[in-house]
Amino acid sequence: MEKNMNCRRRFALKAAMIGMLSLYLPDEAIAQSKDKKAKSSPLQDNNAKREFIERASAQWKQEYAAMLARANEDELRGKFSSLSPPHELIPFKDWDYYYVKGSGPVWVPNKGQPYKRVVVPVGFVTDLASIPQWVWSSGLRPEGAYAYAAIVHDYLYWVQERPREEADEIFLFAMQDSKVDSTLRNGIYKAVRLAGKGAWDSNAKLKKKGEKRILKQFPTDFTISWKEWKVRPGVFVD
Repeated sequence: MEKNMNCRRRFALKAAMIGMLSLYLPDEAIAQSKDKKAKSSPLQDNNAKREFIERASAQWKQEYAAMLARANEDELRGKFSSLSPPHELIPFKDWDYYYVKGSGPVWVPNKGQPYKRVVVPVGFVTDLASIPQWVWSSGLRPEGAYAYAAIVHDYLYWVQERPREEADEIFLFAMQDSKVDSTLRNGIYKAVRLAGKGAWDSNAKLKKKGEKRILKQFPTDFTISWKEWKVRPGVFVD
């Protein structure tokens, strides 16, 4: 059942993303991306996932250190950053799910934004932005400039302590804070407004069945998958 829900979710988001891509990518670019995906092998796909997340993690560590230094300076002046990156993001074997380690992203509303801040806890498990892999070569990838915002959005969609409309709008604000191109961020926002309800409802059902997403114990074996780890006893925050 869970597998079917995830398939439906990804199909809906893929369809919405294809429509969004047409707003700013030429038809030839989309066709070339699809063609590359069709010709790629499973090994190539896994290598691509490994390469981009390793680059992203290295970059995030550097950005986190710089962000922390800026935040300390801003705090002395009474100013605060509106979006901070995660300290580190570690993949499970499948390279589709990742857990936050060190500290999670924090989103703080700017002046005039009506919502409370969002603190993503250490150990939260996310699938980042649900970007179809055939689109990666076009420049739209899960670890793009919207990745920090996507983790915040994913967390809000999981805990569901606020309305979905608020979670989506915070996603838009967080993408603005990340300086994501306006056409791209508005397209992504429209996609989640169009297709996000399926993910929201799926999360609600998974939680009702007892699934959890915040780890208190982290894997020491990089070959373990999310599917294997999530059924182990005692690895989640109660």
